[in-house]
Amino acid sequence: MCLACEQQEYFFRLWCAKFLARNEMPPGVTVEDLQALGLSPPKAAAGSREEDLHKPQPPAGNAFACDPADE
Repeated sequence: MCLACEQQEYFFRLWCAKFLARNEMPPGVTVEDLQALGLSPPKAAAGSREEDLHKPQPPAGNAFACDPADE
């Protein structure tokens, strides 16, 4: 395999790993593709119905706000 092909495969693997770190399936990639790369699919794709704990929560209505500066 030439150096350019090795680099392309390496960066594709990193790209997929970023999605998997967020527990998301990379777009256009199948579970078989991930397994061929040696990566495991995200838990949600494996049939687990866990809620995504990494989603940001909306701010509460009584959230702390700084007082205006004294003039």
